[in-house]
Amino acid sequence: MKKFPVALVVWISLLCAWAQGAENKPVIKSVALGGGVYTLAHTMAVSTALVGDEGVLLIDSGESPEAAEQLQATLATLTAQPVRWLVNTHGHFDHVNGNAFFGGRGAMIIGQDQMWQRAGSQKGMRGDAPLAGAALPVVTFAQELTLHVAGEEVVLRHPQAACALTDGDVVVYFHKANVVATGDLYFEGLYPYIDVAAGGSIDGMVAGCREVLARIDDQTKVVPGHGPVADKRKLAAYVAMLADISARVTPLVQAGKTLAEVQAAKPTAAYDEVWGKLWMNGDQFTELVYNGLVKQLRPEAAARP
Repeated sequence: MKKFPVALVVWISLLCAWAQGAENKPVIKSVALGGGVYTLAHTMAVSTALVGDEGVLLIDSGESPEAAEQLQATLATLTAQPVRWLVNTHGHFDHVNGNAFFGGRGAMIIGQDQMWQRAGSQKGMRGDAPLAGAALPVVTFAQELTLHVAGEEVVLRHPQAACALTDGDVVVYFHKANVVATGDLYFEGLYPYIDVAAGGSIDGMVAGCREVLARIDDQTKVVPGHGPVADKRKLAAYVAMLADISARVTPLVQAGKTLAEVQAAKPTAAYDEVWGKLWMNGDQFTELVYNGLVKQLRPEAAARP
């Protein structure tokens, strides 16, 4: 029987509990960021939309067809135009399970090459069936793709690090509006989930976020995959936290320490009060970091059953 990391079990359990309380969920609401760009809050993951006269460009589709329908209902309060383009920042279920809803209504779905390969051939992290048919991206790219929508230059970039949260991440830059949607490279106020099985690592997350920092300014609105809209300063604090935890765990992994020994060293202790209270605690995040670094630095140990 497959053994799932504790942090993944915690994450899925909390998200499923959130979904089971759907009748109590607040209505999805739009928050204007300027230049026709909006965030759509109160889904499991944050979606972003660019609204124009020729249609809507949507970033991520929600955790289910029902969530996608709620997203569409909220967008209908902003425009009569349909979603014509849908960008997936990565392949996790809470960002792509609404794809079939929008794809079946004619939206062009766009994703990174590796995300398309994984999403169309592998079960999702909860055991969901692979995406198929209208739910799959029809346009993919390796490194960068530019869209010109509603007078906006929208640049989709795969991090230079190649493997950050996963090996198929996309960061979306709205140049005129000065907004960036990071997907799950960035969790504001939370320890992030790192998908080690899909190539992710803490050092890849740090590198991917530093690339974002180099491309934005102090006025940029930063939309995380989870959490409230932030700015460059808050993203920089998140990156500093990840980099410091990596620096604490890496020598322990190199020394051959076990997970229990690394957790006993409390490498996240300085950050747990801020980042480790809501859904993943320090020990659980340490497990994710440890597993990724073992895979990277001690592949022979990671390969053992």
